[in-house]
Parts: sequence; C-alpha cells; structure tokens
Amino acid sequence: MGALLGQLACRRPGASASIPVVLGQVSLEVIAPSGDAPAVDRDALISLARAQLTKAGVFAVEGSKQGVAIATVRIGLAMESAQVEGQAAARAMVRLKITTRPEGVASAHFAEDTRASAEMLYKPDAGTDVTLVFQRLAERSIVDLLSSYVSRQKLWTADRVALQNVLRTPGDLRLEAIRVVAARKLIDEVPTLLSLLSDEDETVRDAALGALVSLRDRRAVPALTKTRSMRDLREMGKIVDALATLGGQEAFDYLAFVADTHESEEIRKLAAKAMQRVKSQAAGGQEP
Repeated sequence: MGALLGQLACRRPGASASIPVVLGQVSLEVIAPSGDAPAVDRDALISLARAQLTKAGVFAVEGSKQGVAIATVRIGLAMESAQVEGQAAARAMVRLKITTRPEGVASAHFAEDTRASAEMLYKPDAGTDVTLVFQRLAERSIVDLLSSYVSRQKLWTADRVALQNVLRTPGDLRLEAIRVVAARKLIDEVPTLLSLLSDEDETVRDAALGALVSLRDRRAVPALTKTRSMRDLREMGKIVDALATLGGQEAFDYLAFVADTHESEEIRKLAAKAMQRVKSQAAGGQEP
C-alpha cells in the first residue's frame, strides 16, 4: 500500500580522504501534523532508523572517537491526511540529511540530502486504527529512504562483479556505480562507460561522460565526436568542455572543426577557447 512516490537526487560535497565513519546521533523532527493526521511515535521511529543503519554495516563499528569521522543523521517528517478519489489517504514527506564531522575529512559519498514522499489509502471506519496507519506509513517511508542510502553506500565496497552488474542494469543505483568507477579509477569499466554515452537517460549520459573525463581516458573522444548532435547547443557545450579536458590530437582537430563551422557563435567561441586549453596541455608536456 505505502510506496515511495518520488525521490530527489542527493547532493554531495567534493571528494576527500577516506577514514572510518561511525554512526553518531540519529534525530527526527516531526513537523506539526496537517489536517486530521494523528501524532506518530517519534522515539520508535528514531530507534527503527538507528537499528536499520547499524545492521546495514555501512558505518564502522564504534570504538574510539579518535581518528574517525562521526555521521549525524537528521530525519525530517511531515504527515497529512487527505482525500483521494473519495478515499482517505495518509501522506508522508520525509527528508534524510546525513553529514559528517570533522567537515571535509570523511569520503564525500557518506553525505546525503534526499527527500521522498509516500501515500497510503485506508478506510476511515470505526474498525480502522488511524494512528497505526500513520505510524506504519512513517516507518515504511523512513525504511525505504534509508534502504536506498544503504544500497548506494554498499557499492563503494562492492567487488567488480557486483559493480558491473549494477552498471549494466537500468535503475537508481547505476548513477552511484558510475561515481564509484570514477573514484576507484576502474579503467576496465571504460567500455561500459562508453556505451552509456548513448543512454536514453541524460543523467546517465552526463555521469558517464563525467567519469570518463575524471579518468582522463581519451577513448571517449571518438565516441563524443560521433554520437552527439551538433545542433543540440547544450550537449555541444558539454562535449566541448570534455574534449578540452581530455585533450589529444583528435580532440583538437574536432574542436578546430567546430570553431570554424558551427552555426552558433557561442559554440564557436567555446570551441576556440577549448583549443587553447588543449594547446596549454601540450605545452605542459601532455602531448595532444
């Protein structure tokens, strides 16, 4: 009945060194219920969240607080009652925010700032425990959001086979797997990243491109020059910037072609600047 209706991509800060991260405080802020929504058991929800994260094993076993980072988990919960096509509905909006301290010490992938919503229909008759309905919806929403976080965290310690399976399977975890490939510099996965440059999902294409640029793998150059439409100005901007970073003679030649012939003056200027970046790389000892 209860299902997550929507989830926003998380925002993470820049990468940093990896040290053990232990689970610190888990808190829950319940926004005043809207309409006829009953109050939920806040302490029970906090215990549920802490137990789930502890059991998942994504955080180090807590011991000495020296030489480790502390993860602080904050959950925001808002609930409301509504009518959906003549039926009563319980709705939950959840925000999961995880930060680490000291700031900038732990690996960036531990940080999280995600929102999701869920809904559960019920019959508002005398036999329905409405308080229990809202409590179960809150539990389900928090568990689902934490499960998504845990699944992504486990990719950072996954073996090659598990990571490859995720890369080849459409779904929410694929973007995280691409980030892992870039961070762990898994060059053997470049062919898969190249194939993802033509994926239907723009976020997947962009993530694959970003990973290839991060890996400085010039095998991406011919794929970029042949698979993207020159008429799409936004896509062309991404290509030009990526080629400027990757460098090499093939990238330089393509940028020169774009700088001379593209119908957009803005793109021509971007390509000309990108050519200068490639030249600077060559002058610095990175032969184009």
